[in-house]
Amino acid sequence: MFLSDYVSSGNTKQWGALSLETAQRWQKGTHTARSLRAWTRAFLKDRHDLPLTPENTWTRSLLDKCPDLKVAVSEHLQSIGKYVRALDIVQFTAMPANLTKYGLTKPISLSQAQVWMRALDYRWTKTPNGQFVDGHERADVTSYRQTKFLP
Repeated sequence: MFLSDYVSSGNTKQWGALSLETAQRWQKGTHTARSLRAWTRAFLKDRHDLPLTPENTWTRSLLDKCPDLKVAVSEHLQSIGKYVRALDIVQFTAMPANLTKYGLTKPISLSQAQVWMRALDYRWTKTPNGQFVDGHERADVTSYRQTKFLP
């Protein structure tokens, strides 16, 4: 908002006034105007240097609030087997018994399930396949290597 106002005004001398006006629109004061100018300078130097918003930094995940849910989700994923998906967590939380047991009004979203999987130390990896993946350990390959290829 501040940067677009600055560019659209065409007046390069109004940097401070425009930042104060933007801060006042947000019902904030001069400290926010100074912060806006600092954030904008940092953004202009490095387009990936975006400020973090302080809103909701004090909230905790439902997994942290309810350790029983964390244990139940972990046990459910372990019962599925080797190939688990984030959708399994969504389906687990969508069960009516689990909704009432853990006080949920609706099941979690798929993106939240992916966050939970990272929190539970699950990682996504590609299964290695190719010419040399465990091919050298097969019995027929080792016998061929020992008897025919390198006699």
